[in-house]
Amino acid sequence: MIGRWLRFLLIGALCLGSAVATAELVVVVNARSGVAAMTRNEVINIFFGRNRQFFNGTEVQPVDLVDSNPQRAQFYRLLVGKDVSEINAYWSRQIFTGRMQAPPRLDNSEEVIKWVAARPGGIGFVELSRADARVRVVYELKP
Repeated sequence: MIGRWLRFLLIGALCLGSAVATAELVVVVNARSGVAAMTRNEVINIFFGRNRQFFNGTEVQPVDLVDSNPQRAQFYRLLVGKDVSEINAYWSRQIFTGRMQAPPRLDNSEEVIKWVAARPGGIGFVELSRADARVRVVYELKP
């Protein structure tokens, strides 16, 4: 009897884990930013600090997630094929050389949406199911 329940719980946990790992991620901007869509290269250049403005001249204000949030690993793996340790190493080099600062890191998607909605140049990434009228989806990450 206990073995059956344990097996049921393990299967449920595996299913839940795979659902979290495969959440569809999207890049979102402030709904009033004037940005309707972005290319993969534009997203990369913003999240790696290479571009500091949108095409319309608005200063970008990117936000990231904390290392412990599984969507952070998924985002960078899908975007550039790198793991979190490689992304952290990149930012450590940038900060050490004084070139730029890493985007602030928030705990979850709701905080990201609030950040983006409160700033004209806000940009971040969230699960598609979390995007609402406060933000505009400008890029979808495909697995």
